[in-house]
Amino acid sequence: MDFFKKKGVAVFLTVMIVIISTLLSFNIRFGNKCKDVIYGFYDGVYSDEGELLESTASHLRKISSAADGVYTIASSYDIDENSLIRFQYSIQDLNLSFRYSANDIDYIYRCYSSLVSSVRDMQNRLNSEDLSDTDKAALDEYRNNIASEVKALDSTGYNESVRSFNREYSRFPVTFLADFAGVTLPEFFM
Repeated sequence: MDFFKKKGVAVFLTVMIVIISTLLSFNIRFGNKCKDVIYGFYDGVYSDEGELLESTASHLRKISSAADGVYTIASSYDIDENSLIRFQYSIQDLNLSFRYSANDIDYIYRCYSSLVSSVRDMQNRLNSEDLSDTDKAALDEYRNNIASEVKALDSTGYNESVRSFNREYSRFPVTFLADFAGVTLPEFFM
């Protein structure tokens, strides 16, 4: 017990307690601010006029839903099975990324990009098929819905909220403490 009675040990323990409590406090407070920005990806953000903008995730779900419709049409025609499976996986990857990679916005973006590319490829394949009038009309509607939602992603306000957050907090010592405290900074959806 004489070990704890030494002045050097007491100073060391005091310094460690202060550092650890500072990091824990920082993790809780700053981590919550980061989460609030990330939640804007799912819940939407407010515009400068105070209007709640539709969330990025909502637009991505609509793209996924329209891609499901394209898949339904494609599965009725002579599209090779491997292409259909890859297309279905790209839809599932985006849907599952919300559940299992919710804070990894960069990964969600990669899944989204992959899906948009897969949709374009599948639509090109379907254009070479002899589609029924009903399927042509449905494919055009899905294509328009996807294009509209892709365009709408630019106006969700999420990336601007990340940019604003970074302007306010991306400087020393905040970034230094964030690394040590294990806080995940919000990522851009791009």
